[in-house]
Amino acid sequence: MFGTYFYNETIKRCVSVFGTMFNNIQFKKIKSDGTVLSSPMVPISYGPKQKFLDRIAEEANLSDRNRSAISLPRMAFELTGFEYDVQRQQNKLIRAVKPIMETNGKKGFQYAPAPYNLNFTLTILTKNMNDALQIVEQILPYFQPEYTVTMKMVDDMADHRDVPIILNSVSFQDDYEGSMEDRRVIEYTLDFTMKTYFFGPIYTGNIIKNVIERTYIGDGNKTFTSSNIGVSGLVKEVKHYEPAFQELSNAVSDLNIITFPSAINSKISVGDEVFGTNLDTNPTITTIATNREQITVSAAVNMTDASNKLLFVGSVDADDTFVVAENVSFYDDGVKDDYSEEDNS
Repeated sequence: MFGTYFYNETIKRCVSVFGTMFNNIQFKKIKSDGTVLSSPMVPISYGPKQKFLDRIAEEANLSDRNRSAISLPRMAFELTGFEYDVQRQQNKLIRAVKPIMETNGKKGFQYAPAPYNLNFTLTILTKNMNDALQIVEQILPYFQPEYTVTMKMVDDMADHRDVPIILNSVSFQDDYEGSMEDRRVIEYTLDFTMKTYFFGPIYTGNIIKNVIERTYIGDGNKTFTSSNIGVSGLVKEVKHYEPAFQELSNAVSDLNIITFPSAINSKISVGDEVFGTNLDTNPTITTIATNREQITVSAAVNMTDASNKLLFVGSVDADDTFVVAENVSFYDDGVKDDYSEEDNS
């Protein structure tokens, strides 16, 4: 925690999406006879409304060529706060694995994101009521009370989520009082909540490719003991291993030494379990030759094929956090059952 740099640009994306929703609103200037004089776009910019109100109230300065008057109508929006959304909270250990991040046998994954509500305020400033009503009525029908947009949350993970944007309230203010020199400004304020997610860093882990499962069924007459799994009940042992490496070996005639046509994987090490030797109990590696073309196992094996597929399991790096080793056992009660209740005769 706090040791891995990451920046998913979540806030920047949310601000951009919110502003883009309102960047194509028009209003019409109409004469008394119904003739449309013009249909200009309403400009929108990010910033607090007070900044624009102060500009409107400023005295004109003809000597400042780089400063022009603020034209109305216009819109301004700003992000006003964050709050954690407990109702959308998920298990923090849930992983999302994305194949787009697969490189060198590893896949990218992220833990469950943190749900947050982002509060936005949209301000509409006009100099007459007709312009204000035109703009407001182009917005309200789309929020009932929410409008949902689909956002790409993290570039590398190709994660798209539906993000509701809820219209919470609409208020307006019209200051009639003032001197004849004061400009009239009609102000509509719309408050929104965007329900988004904040993702953490992207981790990488190897892919679980091999699952080994053994099931033992006894005669049901004796109580299960750990030293003898063949005499009682059902014992199911499930093990997940990764990485597991497959190598092709030469033929072996009742020897503890197994040779290979080329060097075996560098991650195979002493103590690994060897599958595919045709023995009831899988042997383990006791030694590995320097050139890695020969190993010695704990029991003699006999494989007549010229190319035998052997699977080596157990070599795990310290950073292979994806590895799961699980033993699941099911025991009976030690009582013999003749299944008489199933006799339908």
